[in-house]
Amino acid sequence: MAFSAFALFANGAKADDQPFAMANTTDIEAQGEKEIEQEITWSLGHAHEAFQEIESRTEFEYGITDDFQGSFYVNYDWSRTHAHAPPAPAETSSLPGVSGEFIYRLTNVYFDPLGLALYMEPSVGNGTRSFEIKALLQKNFLDDEIRVALNINAEDRWVKNGLGHYGQTSALEFFGGVAYNLTPDWSIAAEFDNERSFDGLILGGSPTYAQNAYFAGPTIQYVGHPFRVTLGAQAQLPWASDPTHMPGALDHGYLSGVERFRVRLRIASDF
Repeated sequence: MAFSAFALFANGAKADDQPFAMANTTDIEAQGEKEIEQEITWSLGHAHEAFQEIESRTEFEYGITDDFQGSFYVNYDWSRTHAHAPPAPAETSSLPGVSGEFIYRLTNVYFDPLGLALYMEPSVGNGTRSFEIKALLQKNFLDDEIRVALNINAEDRWVKNGLGHYGQTSALEFFGGVAYNLTPDWSIAAEFDNERSFDGLILGGSPTYAQNAYFAGPTIQYVGHPFRVTLGAQAQLPWASDPTHMPGALDHGYLSGVERFRVRLRIASDF
């Protein structure tokens, strides 16, 4: 019994371990622990145009209690598109901003049958605003060697147009993954995402269902000292749908205006 309690405590000491690139687990910083994290996401590929986007997030995390974590982000988003035909000049945009993140863990996967946490993230940028909430679920198997995570995300977004008015859009997303610990330092994972966009606000209004896309891909993580490195890649699957039936929205089963590929690199360190 004492050995089992010690093993659970040891697992809890690794509570900030995040083996997925896109999904979140219910593992968070313990009280008083601090972490700095740099994340970069590279997206590319639209139908009928060259497209690239780089999103950078620099995060500071702090464990307020063992079950409540607060974070602060500095965000930077750069993108460029260039139509293939007819020839058109490239368009480049950059949107700096900041975000706050709060995670409250209701049940701990190392002590309870299922891990459950609630996530909230308000963001403000250059002409953009957003508010996101998530339900985070986690289930471990085989003495925590296998971890399964599911996130249900709802987000409202406001983006300023050229007339100074804010357009309203939203998203409902499902992020899932299964991770396996190869060694104490290395893990591999498979992730699957379903991302649904809406016109109007899903949290604070009556949205209209717009588009639906799917992504899948592998993730690998190395947990060393003092750094933890996570690298994941995903491809859009040819299962997309567009209930609005907008001409050109779909291209051989892919959403034309959504990236075909994306890669995410995350480097984190406790201090």
